[in-house]
Amino acid sequence: MEKLTIRDFIDNVSNVDETKLAKISDKLWEIGNLEEIKEKISSDLFYLHVGINMIGMWKGEGWWEIIAEQADFVPYIPITLDKLNLTELKTAFENIIKLFPEYTVFKSDDKAYYNIVNFLQSANLKVHDEKLQSISLEERRGIVKEIRKNVNILEDLTEPFWRDSSECGGWKQIVDFISSNVK
Repeated sequence: MEKLTIRDFIDNVSNVDETKLAKISDKLWEIGNLEEIKEKISSDLFYLHVGINMIGMWKGEGWWEIIAEQADFVPYIPITLDKLNLTELKTAFENIIKLFPEYTVFKSDDKAYYNIVNFLQSANLKVHDEKLQSISLEERRGIVKEIRKNVNILEDLTEPFWRDSSECGGWKQIVDFISSNVK
């Protein structure tokens, strides 16, 4: 079976808006979870799907909520930002992810992942992971401070691109990506 492509959903970039993008994403979610979708569609359509969701989630909750609550997306965000020509955002995002423990598995609905998120979010939140518990409170406070600083940097860099008052209602990079892939 031939994989779905961007062209299967869009043939004219001039009619692309937030509603059209949401409909594309909703249709793709009918396939299954992120991994199942990735297997059944072209790579460009997959990165479009990640990009649509990433921007939509950012508009709703911001970067920390994406990282904390939508962990399945995290491994795909750097390459998606790269494909959207947002290298400065990619670098800022990667600076946050580098602060996670090396053994982190970015998987939604995973107790171990949420334990790591709690550890990084606040020095006052209880954690159950022995490796995390072995880190001193002082060091943990420093890590939490660094996470917050880097998330704030990423938010500040993102705002001009994706806020509602930005070009194309914050969807310009998605429209440009579609334009470059629908010729």
